[in-house]
Amino acid sequence: MKVKLAAVIVSLVAGAIFLVVSSSGDAGHPHYQLTEFHEILKESPHKLNNRFMTVYGKVKEGTITRQGVKANFVIEQEGKELAIFFTGKTLLPDTFKEGADATIDGTYDGQKRLFVADKVMAKCASKYKAIAEDQS
Repeated sequence: MKVKLAAVIVSLVAGAIFLVVSSSGDAGHPHYQLTEFHEILKESPHKLNNRFMTVYGKVKEGTITRQGVKANFVIEQEGKELAIFFTGKTLLPDTFKEGADATIDGTYDGQKRLFVADKVMAKCASKYKAIAEDQS
């Protein structure tokens, strides 16, 4: 009886461990500030190529060009820049505009030196700053 109970417990624990390990692979992707991204790109570009990640930066003034639901733009941070191609698989948020802080999910194409984004989130610093000042 104790052997059967021990076998059941071991099976349940092994199953739980398998589920955690197999499901966490896609959920755990790297997040980089643009400056960190460029440091890695300089040292080990192969680590970034075709890997899903999130990159943070500010939308550079005068760089947004739209083609229907798709868009091209550049993000910048501390003198570093990264060209972005947005696929249009999701919608760009209303807050997406020049100067907005952006969070970009996608993959880096090292051959084209282009970040291919499936999802973009943005917040307009001036909009939130005005709200905070009104609440003071």
